[in-house]
Amino acid sequence: MSKKWKIVLGLVVVLFVGGYVMTNITQDEAQEMEKEVNRVHGDWGRVEIYHVEEIDSSKTLIFYHWSRGAQRLGVAELKKTLFGWNYKSGFSTNFRDKRRYSVLNELGVMVGRVHSDDFHEIKIETSSGDIHTASIIENESGKKTYWFYVVEEENEFEEIFNASIYMVTEDGEVIEEIGKPDNEPLY
Repeated sequence: MSKKWKIVLGLVVVLFVGGYVMTNITQDEAQEMEKEVNRVHGDWGRVEIYHVEEIDSSKTLIFYHWSRGAQRLGVAELKKTLFGWNYKSGFSTNFRDKRRYSVLNELGVMVGRVHSDDFHEIKIETSSGDIHTASIIENESGKKTYWFYVVEEENEFEEIFNASIYMVTEDGEVIEEIGKPDNEPLY
């Protein structure tokens, strides 16, 4: 290879790496994620991000509202690549669903709507008897709006689908049992 081609190739590599670094430094991560979720929905309505849950440095769950007619809660799994965030999989639920469960690319996700503020936490009892606590999503005014639980181990996917869900007060009193979802697991 001639010296001239080596210089041209070197400039191309420098420009490519520099462009990548500048794009990632100047673009806000949250805006990039919202842009990717909006890209997937296209004409189905504008997305409003409710919560971002970082699973690891290259994997994130986005909880968002979107609408075309009735509003829905969407859950999107995004994966960080060399060129930014890419949509991998997702699902949505409507406001009538008490809980919804889905298996995304690498995650089992259960999500539900909060219908009351009179609770302290949401407990999840798996079919094997293990007890876990769900995460709560609050809106801008601090009102509890949704809850979710995520598992990364494939052997736990079926266990959380069959789990019992309890809304519990600070004293440990169960004030509501959230029934099993109508949907079968979405694989």
